[in-house]
Amino acid sequence: MKTKLQALFQSEGYRIEMIQSNGQVAQATLSWDKRQKPRCSCGKKMRINRIERQAASDLPLGCASVVVVAYDGVQGFCKICQVYETRRPLEIVPNHHATLRFMRHVSLLCRWLPVSRVCEVVPVTPSTAARYDRYILKTELPDPCLDDLGAIIIDEKHLGKSGGFITLVLNARSGELLHLAEGRSQESLDGFFAKLTDKQKAAILAVAIDRSNAYRCAVESHLPHAQIVFDKFHLIANFSDVIDAVRRRSYSQASEADRAFIKGQRFNLLRNAENLSEKGRNELQTLLEANADLSAAYVLKDQLKEIWTYTYTASAAKALTRWVEMAVATGIRELGRFAKGLERAKDEILAFCKHRITSAKIEAFNGIVARVVRNACGLSNLDYLFLKLRQHSLQKW
Repeated sequence: MKTKLQALFQSEGYRIEMIQSNGQVAQATLSWDKRQKPRCSCGKKMRINRIERQAASDLPLGCASVVVVAYDGVQGFCKICQVYETRRPLEIVPNHHATLRFMRHVSLLCRWLPVSRVCEVVPVTPSTAARYDRYILKTELPDPCLDDLGAIIIDEKHLGKSGGFITLVLNARSGELLHLAEGRSQESLDGFFAKLTDKQKAAILAVAIDRSNAYRCAVESHLPHAQIVFDKFHLIANFSDVIDAVRRRSYSQASEADRAFIKGQRFNLLRNAENLSEKGRNELQTLLEANADLSAAYVLKDQLKEIWTYTYTASAAKALTRWVEMAVATGIRELGRFAKGLERAKDEILAFCKHRITSAKIEAFNGIVARVVRNACGLSNLDYLFLKLRQHSLQKW
């Protein structure tokens, strides 16, 4: 049993002096075997310059939640490389005073637990847990794969008043996070395009964005050959804003008696019909029968979604033209203004038929962003946030 326990702390060049525990705290003491010479990273043996007793945290062991490894840090000098190097056991990371296996364990906990609760599992402070997590992600996460992208998705995410906006770039096929930058301007994408070679840029044939002029300018500047695809989900969300504008105008123009039908109906109007309760459906039906403008807008919402069900561009173009004509024919100014905007963006909308990409992946990813920020109790360091989000976007990591 003792031999098996010692195997947990065996390390080349070291011998185990003792392993002792009082139940809650355990310590393994490792001494350098002076019969051996430390080796430089070049492979040559080094002259020992000094030996210093040091300590590092390790994985919990049995009922001992705190495990300390006391060891000899051996500093050697290489005559070939003319450098000093220090040898440590168990892949101890010097600046963090912990074994690599312990830091990996903490990083795994940080993936699923709020950082403030990691201390309930292992004896580290929240700041130390975040520090270990960042080190592991920075050294072990693979770099973004920028070859043969084919299509990318660009979107913004608001992190709250203190965090502001960030810009995200995802691989449209795999959902891998490729880039994160502060803000939502054209400059927010310059760093991403600067990392791409000419060959990698040429491989990007489609870019899904919302109707942000800043993102469009960046794409047209760096990827003039790529086709812009206006995202379905953003356009549907934009039309929901139009419906809400019609609702607000109708309420302001209605009599006191008619306002009773409109008040409190915002979410019934914006929700999908299948998500409404029976009471909600009945209330919505009463509202639509009483207000012609809201009825027209609500019907057009479902018909707008059908444009993205077509496989062939010609069929989708006919459906879009028909929808624009119907919206304009209602005489409702909010619908007419929105319809003319869709008509101007016809090519970008119809590009979906060819490339079949939407921001569905990035909309789902926004939920992960919110959870990561919440678990980390807020993330002011964008480099760390990028690493955390990349971790979740990689399916096999």
